[in-house]
Amino acid sequence: MSYDIRIAVKVEGLDKHVCIAYPEYDNPTYNLRDMFVTCMDWDYKQGEYYPCKDVLPKVEKGITELRTKPRQYDKYNSPNGWGTREGAINALESLRTCILEEAENIPIEHLWMRW
Repeated sequence: MSYDIRIAVKVEGLDKHVCIAYPEYDNPTYNLRDMFVTCMDWDYKQGEYYPCKDVLPKVEKGITELRTKPRQYDKYNSPNGWGTREGAINALESLRTCILEEAENIPIEHLWMRW
């Protein structure tokens, strides 16, 4: 099983979001959850939408943590090989790139992200 990461905009006046973009690595394995939660210090919920303006600093923190403290996070590598620190870095960098690219056309205050 894996995540289904999306970037969306919220429909004004409704409790609906419309997907507008996908990161290059949009479906990292669930095996990375503990690593993501720890490196970003964010206990996110799958299927819930989060404002990208709040997500971006968490993603950047996660990338920094994973790159600068490899030993601390390698312990979260999945024993079956599906879910490694390098895979987590790829997923987070891809997410950051996607958010920033979409923010060139739509103000980040209007962008939402879903795991």
